[in-house]
This record gives sequence, C-alpha cells and structure tokens, in this order.
Amino acid sequence: MDIESRIQRLEDIESIKQLVATYAKAVDLNGNREMLDNIFTKDSSWNCEGIGGWKGHDNVVQGLHETCTSVIPWAFHYMMNFMVNVNDDGKTAYGEYYLWEVAKVANDSARNVDTLIAGWYETDFVKEDDGLWRFKHIELKLKINGPAHTDYWETPIAPWSG
Repeated sequence: MDIESRIQRLEDIESIKQLVATYAKAVDLNGNREMLDNIFTKDSSWNCEGIGGWKGHDNVVQGLHETCTSVIPWAFHYMMNFMVNVNDDGKTAYGEYYLWEVAKVANDSARNVDTLIAGWYETDFVKEDDGLWRFKHIELKLKINGPAHTDYWETPIAPWSG
C-alpha cells in the first residue's frame, strides 16, 4: 500500500470516529433529529435486543428520537476501544467499539431510574458520493443494563469465578 493510500485509510478511520462521536452526542441530546438526519444512509438499520430495531433512514431517526425522549430521557455515552477496518474499496468499512453509558431510564411508575449500560457496537459504514461516512447498520450488543444502585447486574456472560 502506497503512502497516499495509507494516509487516506487513516483519514477515513478518523472520520468514522468523528461520526461515532456525532452519534453519541445526538443521542445524548435526546435523539436530536437534526444531528441524526445526516449520519445515516437512506437504507440504514439500527438494532438492539431489549431496546428495539428500525429499518430505513426515517424510521431509525424517529426510533432513536422516541427512545431518547421517553425510554431513556437522559444519557451520557462513552464510546471507546475502536477497531475499524476500511475495506480495500475505500467506500465501506466495519467497526466495533465499546459503550459505557450512564443514564436515566423510565420505569413503569413513570420514574427515572439511574442506570448503567455497557456493551459494544458492531457497525457497517458507507462512504457516500458526497465523501461523508454514514452508518449503514448499527447493532448494539448489551452486556450490562441495570440500576446503578444495585450490588449485582444481570449479565448474559457470567462473571469469571477462577
């Protein structure tokens, strides 16, 4: 790979990280529609078992907005540990990155519960004709989703017991 290709690859990875940061800020701002509108492809999809799933740009934006206003009305996303692979075509990429989130989650009694959420994202990205990277598919795999004040969280992977 020549130096220009290597630099372009690094620039693409940094652009993808900026895209993820924009997503995190948008959902922390109660699913800000204006911010979300430009970061998903027209045929995008978003899915998380236990939260929901949507297909199509408008459905994804609306679904995230509704989730971030009524289900999780306050959140602070920390995105980290990026592993991004830009494909040889320079137009598609795959990434995995971790989520650590503190949130307030609405419960059945219309009270917001301090909640800890953790997991990782598995994401397909597309660089569109305007040169901008966008989300094609987001899959969020939750590992922790429970009240912050408990001594134990339900986790799908049992803690190591030596």
